[in-house]
Amino acid sequence: MKDIVDQIIFTGNVLYREGLVNSHAGNISVRHKDSIYITKTGAMLGFLTGEDIVKVPVYGTSELDKKASSELIVHRAIYQKTDYTAIIHAHPVNAVALSFRLNGLFVPIDNEGKLFLGEVPIIELEKPSGSPELAESLSDFFKNSDKNVVIVKKHGSFSAHKDLNYALKLTSDLEFCAKVFIIVKKM
Repeated sequence: MKDIVDQIIFTGNVLYREGLVNSHAGNISVRHKDSIYITKTGAMLGFLTGEDIVKVPVYGTSELDKKASSELIVHRAIYQKTDYTAIIHAHPVNAVALSFRLNGLFVPIDNEGKLFLGEVPIIELEKPSGSPELAESLSDFFKNSDKNVVIVKKHGSFSAHKDLNYALKLTSDLEFCAKVFIIVKKM
């Protein structure tokens, strides 16, 4: 599915250019029917090629699971419990920094944040990276909430939606709002 691969490559480039991921962090996936197209573990999102994206099943496993992002377990669980077709996991610096100080919730103070994000839950876990605990927690969150973005305390953000571009918008909005929040609070 060249179109899906092209969308993932474009999204990775934007995430990297906006500083929402560092050189080898973050991951992107798109669900198409019973398959997940996901970035490989350690892929450089700002410089993706078609070879950096693998196709794995939504249900069950495959040999390519070993090459897929270490967060595959999380993406797969979300796809199994929701009807979302796009997930972005990023490491937006300001949003992550806020998660060290805030407990349970980030409430943007700027107008765009209030309009597009509303309150953003902050989930704290013992094992926040690529763990069964994270997969269970986030898949339940997205299944039972109308929110499309969440911050995992001290780790990063996850956005899930039916449109990859909108998931990208939410990730970008989150970081912008976190930056505004930090600047205003320092005044």
